[in-house]
Amino acid sequence: MAANHLLLHGPASRQSDFWGLTVASASSQRPLEIVQVSDTHLSQSHAWFTANWPVFLDEMRAQTPDLIVNSGDLSFNGPDNPEDLSFARAAHDALPAPWRAVAGNHDVGEAPGASRLNQQVDDRRLAAWRTHVGPSWWVHDLERDSLGLRLIGLDTALMGSGHPDEARQAAFVEAVLADRAGRPVLVFLHLPPFTADPEDRAITTQCLMFDRRRWLLNCCRTGGVLAIAAGHIHRHSVAEWDGMAVVTAPATSFVNVPDGPVSAMRPLRTGYLLWSYDGINLRHSVIRPRLFLSTDASNWTEADRTTTTLPPRPLAAALF
Repeated sequence: MAANHLLLHGPASRQSDFWGLTVASASSQRPLEIVQVSDTHLSQSHAWFTANWPVFLDEMRAQTPDLIVNSGDLSFNGPDNPEDLSFARAAHDALPAPWRAVAGNHDVGEAPGASRLNQQVDDRRLAAWRTHVGPSWWVHDLERDSLGLRLIGLDTALMGSGHPDEARQAAFVEAVLADRAGRPVLVFLHLPPFTADPEDRAITTQCLMFDRRRWLLNCCRTGGVLAIAAGHIHRHSVAEWDGMAVVTAPATSFVNVPDGPVSAMRPLRTGYLLWSYDGINLRHSVIRPRLFLSTDASNWTEADRTTTTLPPRPLAAALF
């Protein structure tokens, strides 16, 4: 899947890169619209990354999509501070449209085989997510007139964890793909299935472990999935696997700018995605509001490898 063109999208306060695979002429129907926001890292006690949230609220008030999905890391440090999850939930409840979320590693922890923060997913952390945010996995059917799109949200921390909920989630995936009644499907995850190479078997915290990746991709291939929408890596990326798009969203919170050529830094800007489905084509745009600040956290993360060790920074003013 490649970039079709660059355009100015809507008001002059934001710019978007348009990505889509055109398989037929566009439908005349008003498309279903889903906003994907990701890696918000919200906290009242460690409010390092809250600057863009009020701007995002204003964007959503102007846009009113059919659904907003956060693809994980809603909270700054949910595994150890459930209060961060509660605060993130309250911030999302201020949105003017229905919303859903999938859990990220900074919400419920990590699968034991790929854990770097000593925050392994467990019963307590899963219960905190379900208490403060919502279910670990879900299905949401968007329908208007003759349009229909099935959205599925999954918890990637469970994949490869060995937790009893891993098998329950796997059975759920297979069931909701089997009974989709012809609807196309868009799957939301936190960890992307892979980074550069779908066949890479290396254990990493950047994507799903190989065996779980292959299982999920094979389920999606036979289950009518048009695209997998993930987050986690704090930059926009687009790949393709067997005709299916694999997309990661930029973060709204911060970026980590590496040493390297300037050309590699363009994707490292904050923003969010706007998905649209017109009954024929599924496309997405990268929206980068001019008032979104792209905070670079690499001065801290180069030494500590995580933002969760940042000192307290209480929220100074109301966020929503």
